[in-house]
Amino acid sequence: MAGKHTSGVGAPLKRTPGTPPKILVVTNDFPPTVGGIQTYVRDYLATYDPDRIVVFASTQDPAAAAEFDSAVPYRVVRWPRSVMLPTPATARRMQRLVAEHDIDTVWFAAAAPLAIMAGAARRAGAARVVASTHGHEVGWSMFPGSRHILRAIGQRVDCLTYVSRYARSRLAGVCGPSVAWEPMPGGVDTATFTPDPVGSSEVRRRYGLVERRVVVAVSRVVPRKGQDALIAAFPDIVRRIQSAHLLIVGPPGRYGAFLAKKVKDLGLTDHVTFTGSVPFAELPSHFGAGDLFALPVRTPVSYTHL
Repeated sequence: MAGKHTSGVGAPLKRTPGTPPKILVVTNDFPPTVGGIQTYVRDYLATYDPDRIVVFASTQDPAAAAEFDSAVPYRVVRWPRSVMLPTPATARRMQRLVAEHDIDTVWFAAAAPLAIMAGAARRAGAARVVASTHGHEVGWSMFPGSRHILRAIGQRVDCLTYVSRYARSRLAGVCGPSVAWEPMPGGVDTATFTPDPVGSSEVRRRYGLVERRVVVAVSRVVPRKGQDALIAAFPDIVRRIQSAHLLIVGPPGRYGAFLAKKVKDLGLTDHVTFTGSVPFAELPSHFGAGDLFALPVRTPVSYTHL
């Protein structure tokens, strides 16, 4: 996770050549909170030596966080707020962790906005600073103020990672010419996410979808994921394909009530099913229950990518 150093003079490496770097992960996006970046970070850390990892994360649910942290093999230090901002207090705590744990590399698991603290990490002794981009940074790139923050991040970190060529193409010009870019796509555990006809058939039976043509959307149920766009399109789909059914899989949260009302108002009660949260072990079967997967995710300015 280290790139060519281009943005200043880093500290010398603190490890014996040939040993992996000791990494401090700084993130707002970490389990037990459910989400794409949270899963991305968790899964990458599962591939690394736990003795070489320290995580500095925000706290959405203290009790759930304590339970999760006690079960992982690496150390997790929690910032006692639901959102970690790049304030002087946050930077000082991060710097203490760099010094206390003899950190070589600081990884900002989501570049915007926390990676603006890259200079503070380097001054504390970090030899390399890496920040990962995902999708929300594309929205940041559309406005002058947030574009300025992305440019500053690009000037301060050694390496930015990207999950898709599209995201890099939108961000490279904004973040500046000096930073290195490396691909770091989200992985898929093919031993878990593999076709399971028996399990998928059981899911279809459970929800009464055996004879239906199923569109499935598996995600958090939040405005940015675009489930409302699928619901809005479904009356026209049903007129063309009467057996069409939309299966929305994921924790409903507060947004779920809004979507349920939208389904009722459009007369789609018999054509849309909300499963709510499902056990992780059942996710492959829920993916497989669909004839088509659709998730029209939006950028923060509501442009919908289909």
